[in-house]
Amino acid sequence: MNELEAFIAEARQNPDLQAQLQDCSLEKWGESHTPLDVDPLKVIEVAKRAGFNISAADIFFAQCQQLDNFWRFEMENAFVARRTLSRIQMQISGVNDTLDYYSI
Repeated sequence: MNELEAFIAEARQNPDLQAQLQDCSLEKWGESHTPLDVDPLKVIEVAKRAGFNISAADIFFAQCQQLDNFWRFEMENAFVARRTLSRIQMQISGVNDTLDYYSI
């Protein structure tokens, strides 16, 4: 667990940190979301006062990593949806030709 993850875990359990981060959507932070729409300087300041050493680079890296994971997930879903649509079209039309998943 890195420092940012450790801070998020602590902040979720610590009422004092929760109060300090009241306007930072703390409940949305975690495995699938890193603070994207918060003041990173405030998060860093609160974390440092709590004994955690995080930087803006840590927050930005986590944000980029989350966005990359989200992008990959959405792309995989798009391919699965297209394959499923092609299979449904084949079942309805009765044509059993080779499916071309990528043509319109």
